[in-house]
Amino acid sequence: MQLIMIKKKGCIPCREFEPIVKKIADKNKLEFKTVQQENMPDKIKPPYFPYFYLYDSKKVVDEWGGTSERKLTSVLKRNQSKS
Repeated sequence: MQLIMIKKKGCIPCREFEPIVKKIADKNKLEFKTVQQENMPDKIKPPYFPYFYLYDSKKVVDEWGGTSERKLTSVLKRNQSKS
């Protein structure tokens, strides 16, 4: 599985939450990548930041936004139990 974090330039919550997300991704043996929203086409930019996509076999299995560590671990746990 792969975890993608969409972040925005100058976004303080994004910058502060990224190390936490990386640590949780490593703990769960997930590939972790970040994407700057400025590098994305307007039609697919998320509504708020940070925003996350969880991929499995090149398809999105879940997506959510915000800086809740509880939400992040809940989403990962729910989707890893499906695999």
